[in-house]
Amino acid sequence: MPKPNQKLYSKTEIEALLQALQRQTKRARAMAEDAIERITRSAYEPYYDYREALTEIEGVLVLIEDRMEHAVPEALAQMKEYHSRLIVDLLRMKIDVVLRVFPALETTEVLPVGTQRVFLSTIWELKDTVDRVDREHIEGVLDDDARKRLTVAEHILHEVSERAPKLLELAEKAARAD
Repeated sequence: MPKPNQKLYSKTEIEALLQALQRQTKRARAMAEDAIERITRSAYEPYYDYREALTEIEGVLVLIEDRMEHAVPEALAQMKEYHSRLIVDLLRMKIDVVLRVFPALETTEVLPVGTQRVFLSTIWELKDTVDRVDREHIEGVLDDDARKRLTVAEHILHEVSERAPKLLELAEKAARAD
C-alpha cells in the first residue's frame, strides 16, 4: 500500500523495467551457452560472468517488485501477467543452465582448483531456483518440459542434501561471499 505522497509508477515506467529484465535474461542465456561450452575446455571465467549477470538481474527484479508495489492499480493489473511470464522464463533458463553445467563438469577430464567455486555456485543456484518456484507458486504455469527439468533439479538437490548436507552450507557461504 503506497504511503501518502508516495510516487505511484505508471504502466510505461514498469514496462520499461520489465523489458530491461527480458533483455538481461536473453543476454544471460547467451552468456550461459558460451560458459557451458567453455567449461568442457576447462575455461571457467565465462561461467563467473554469467553468474555476475544473474546478480544484475536480481537487482532489476528487486527494483521491479518495488515499482509494482507502488504502481497505479490499473498498471499493476496490466503488468502482472507480463511480469509472471518473465519470471517463469528466467527460472526456466536457470534450471536449464544448472542441468547442463553438471554434465559439462562431469565430462571435463581435469578439474582445476577453481572448479569448486563453479560447483558450489551451481548447487546454490539450483537450491535458490527450486525455492523460488515454490515460493512464487510458479510450478503450475511451467510447461511439461520445464516441469520435468524442475523435477530432475529437485532430485539432484535432494541427493546432494542427503549425501553431503554440509555441501549446501558451503554453497550458501560461498554465495553470500560473492
